[in-house]
Amino acid sequence: MSAGPAEVPEARLLELAKAGDRDAFGRALCPYLPMLYAYGRSLCADHHIAQDVVQQTALIAYRKIGFLFPEVDFGSWLKGIARREALSERRKAARLRPTVEEILEAVYDDPTPAAVGPEREALGECLKRLQGQAAAILTAHYFQGEKLTDVARQLGLNGNTVRTLLHRARLALADCVRGRLAPEHS
Repeated sequence: MSAGPAEVPEARLLELAKAGDRDAFGRALCPYLPMLYAYGRSLCADHHIAQDVVQQTALIAYRKIGFLFPEVDFGSWLKGIARREALSERRKAARLRPTVEEILEAVYDDPTPAAVGPEREALGECLKRLQGQAAAILTAHYFQGEKLTDVARQLGLNGNTVRTLLHRARLALADCVRGRLAPEHS
């Protein structure tokens, strides 16, 4: 009688993954996903960024599986990749956060066009570039004042998916605004 799919040892799954078997890689990775998420969340303190860290970790691990030595613990190797990705995301978020917060505070303190001219113009241009579901979610939530649960229901999406798309849209906007303002500040 042959062993079922759940009974294949991790070492064998990793051998198959190195030979190009995606399913074997997925089966080897799956038990580590909760640990990777928890680790990413502990380093980044953000659900969405932790999800991104897990996705990036999985992609990098799949691409680099050929570099994994048999004597190296797979979980520790994954955790090392996740650590580098989480710290990178944390640094990126720290660079982006002040720009967005400064714009929001400036608009709140003095909403006149003269006070927030360049920032408002940059944000307006960046908003025009935003497309798809992210644009619909951002518009409905921020400009029409709709709750995210209502937006999710209207679009037929899961609430977590809507929050993730909104988070990514905000990051994209922050990056775009920062890029548009950079020539003026250099």
